[in-house]
Amino acid sequence: MKLKIGQISQKSGVPASTIRYYVSEGLLPRPEKINEKMAYYDESCIDRLLAIQELKERKYYPLYLIKNILRRMDEGLNLAEAETIENEVFSRPDKPSNGLLSRAAFLAATGLTESQLASAESLGILIPFTHKGARPLYNQEDVRAGRNGLAKLASLGMNLADLSFWKEYGKKIVDREMALRRKMVAGKTARENVAVTAELTRVSNFYRDYILRRLFQRQVETNIQQSLNKKTVAKKRGRKQ
Repeated sequence: MKLKIGQISQKSGVPASTIRYYVSEGLLPRPEKINEKMAYYDESCIDRLLAIQELKERKYYPLYLIKNILRRMDEGLNLAEAETIENEVFSRPDKPSNGLLSRAAFLAATGLTESQLASAESLGILIPFTHKGARPLYNQEDVRAGRNGLAKLASLGMNLADLSFWKEYGKKIVDREMALRRKMVAGKTARENVAVTAELTRVSNFYRDYILRRLFQRQVETNIQQSLNKKTVAKKRGRKQ
């Protein structure tokens, strides 16, 4: 059923100006225009507006996150399932977002130069959170990676190209994790698929970090011990001479 914007506004409780804004931001489908002054919206926009208001007013989600959740609902998930996937797989609920940054704002926040950022993105060792058209947008996790990771490594004299192995081996790890997920959700319903994917993501995010951190710690310990052993041998030889 097609409705005028006034009817949609009345049934949803959302002002017409806000509805038009949501359309311009891609949260609602564009209406069917009859002429310059007359347009009709699909009745399904009412449920969509109620979902937007729920996420915006009660859960304080920013619009870019709401847009992602709505897209997953369009793919067949219900609101709870879409929210679960967005939170567990694509967001960092333990680290609140302060909004998305433009490229210029990102450079100012991280201290990276334009050439360093271009190089990092070309190498795949910094991946913008999302895009608006062709324009990249960065979140606070990107800022931490740029400021606390790449900028500091560059200040130590490291060539960013030497870090390309992170993407190479990271891609292999992700491919194996995706193969594991496909195996675990085979034959399950969409709802079961969501639950397994969310739980697997929680475990993988922890365990991936745990394994890499432990491997690094053990290798550093080995290197230190080897260095100490060499010094001990050298001292003993010096005494004999």
